[in-house]
Amino acid sequence: MLFETLLSSPGMTDQVKLELKVSRQTALLLTTAVKAGLSAAKNENSLLSFAEASASAELNGVLDAILEKAGLTQTSKKLAALG
Repeated sequence: MLFETLLSSPGMTDQVKLELKVSRQTALLLTTAVKAGLSAAKNENSLLSFAEASASAELNGVLDAILEKAGLTQTSKKLAALG
């Protein structure tokens, strides 16, 4: 309930600029872990299940941007096909 309240508080939908430098390994691990969490959130009562569908879609967009900037889009797709 607390997390849901925080997500709906004023200013939470404002855009922020983040500059982050991580290794490709970390980028791939981060995106894979978060995408797995988003998939699990659809089936369970998890922390991510409180997010609205639009927030989930935006998060997927951020993850895709991370993969694209790291040059790992195809690698991620191939790994997903294996799993």
